[in-house]
Amino acid sequence: MTDRERAAQHAREFFDALWSKGDPWDIETTEVTQRTHARVISILEGRRYRRALEIGCGAGSFTHRLGGIADSVLALDVAPSAIERARARGMGPAIEFRVANIMQGDVWGEGPWDLVVMTETIYLLGWLYSFFDVAWLASELFAATAEDGRLVLANTQLGMEHPLLLPWIIRTYHDLFRNVGYRVATEELLQGTKDGVDVDILITLFQKPAS
Repeated sequence: MTDRERAAQHAREFFDALWSKGDPWDIETTEVTQRTHARVISILEGRRYRRALEIGCGAGSFTHRLGGIADSVLALDVAPSAIERARARGMGPAIEFRVANIMQGDVWGEGPWDLVVMTETIYLLGWLYSFFDVAWLASELFAATAEDGRLVLANTQLGMEHPLLLPWIIRTYHDLFRNVGYRVATEELLQGTKDGVDVDILITLFQKPAS
């Protein structure tokens, strides 16, 4: 078994166990998370997206919002229990939920995508996979994004007690997508509180330049 295959197996087992017990990050009930979702949609509005790809959709809390601005949405998560919960929401034929690991599949081969969304996902990939693998994913997604298409990242930044969420690590991931060719259209920090802790959510909207 390769390192990537071991990481994929660990991801599936770990996140499936979490989602089988409910909403592990209180996505549905945390005010700052729902406010982040609303803000991302407001940034994306003003354009209708033909095809959207959401990576790490969980139980579909954000996916239903995407359905309002896209003609079709493919929403992926590595955890079968998360996808089962998402499908139970009954969002209609324009939204497809699929159990898939973006690091294993050829989803980018199903492009081009007019919109790619990752909220609170990239640092989990960075926890499971090497930086080379994450960089490879960024380049593949850039290639699979339609000209003038968009990619949005939204990630929490915290201090030393949360090493996965250190601001300089989060910004490194965001810079990686710029370095593979995306142009930063807009970037902002959304501030809030979660579990009694002040948090900053870095939201970056990228655009693939037209040739």
